[in-house]
Amino acid sequence: MGQNSIKQGIVLSVKPLGENNASVCFFTQESGILYATMYGGPKSRLKSLASPWNAGTVYLSESSQYKNYKLSDFDVKRYHLSFRENLIKSWSAALAAEILIKTKCAGNSPSCWTVFNGFIDGLELCGTDGQCTLGLIRFLWRFLEILGVQPDISCCSQCGEPFFTGKNGGDTVSYKLGGAVYNVNENSFACSACGSGTSSLILNAESVRYLSAVSSLTPKESRLIPMSAESAGQLKQFLFYLIENACGSRLTCLETGMGIL
Repeated sequence: MGQNSIKQGIVLSVKPLGENNASVCFFTQESGILYATMYGGPKSRLKSLASPWNAGTVYLSESSQYKNYKLSDFDVKRYHLSFRENLIKSWSAALAAEILIKTKCAGNSPSCWTVFNGFIDGLELCGTDGQCTLGLIRFLWRFLEILGVQPDISCCSQCGEPFFTGKNGGDTVSYKLGGAVYNVNENSFACSACGSGTSSLILNAESVRYLSAVSSLTPKESRLIPMSAESAGQLKQFLFYLIENACGSRLTCLETGMGIL
């Protein structure tokens, strides 16, 4: 006898399986990543619903003999239609999905569910490529925290001096002009004085400010913080480096979509 289950999920990918069937990869709130077989021809109602980035209630039938899932129904609650018309949105979402799968949701499906869905829903609202890039930066930085490998951006790892003083997000904040130096071997940041002379990666003061804000402010508040295109480009490449190190392998989306991302 098969067992029926209901989960909240979002479609990450759909791949052909035989002539008329397909394998659907879901990220679910309850079980993380799972794959379900979807039966039916190309004009079936279910195939029109189970499209990448659609999210909602997933109805599954599990075979007790073969331990696999069959997709019985999918009640879509949220569509992300703009992804089909915007390459940066679709590639950013694909990169986030690849990271989820490679890290097995960082071993923490509930936290990943919150961060990933916030990222996908936020991408849908982005009106410019620059906003998409900042959304990706915020997702990568938060995901590093879930993985437990996010370096401390609040103070210098050598002298202990904070990179900023005052209240974050307000006019009273004062940031060190030299930015921060990332030590690859220690996965930590040092101020420009302590990190001088080391062959490490350097983030400017604007990048330090942005990461600090993302770490301490709510997603709604951090979305309002502006950032120059130059700093965003620098920070994006830095986070690509960190996330690939955390995943332990090259990411296909970064290799094939670098000109887009």
